[in-house]
Amino acid sequence: MPRWSETVRIPGGGVAIVCHSGPRPRTPRCRCGQISSLQCDFPMLHGTCDRYLCTSCAVHVGRNRDYCAEHPR
Repeated sequence: MPRWSETVRIPGGGVAIVCHSGPRPRTPRCRCGQISSLQCDFPMLHGTCDRYLCTSCAVHVGRNRDYCAEHPR
């Protein structure tokens, strides 16, 4: 199995290196291919849409509320 590590910042200014085995988790990406920093907040029957969005593709509809292009305001 592949091994990989990540650096984690600890409150108070410390740093730790955490080693993992297994595949590295995928970075969520928007449909346009950009790295995602948001998720769609459109209300659905069981929660929210949660589609991954970049800041360019997100439709900002309120404070800390973003929709994907498929969900109108």
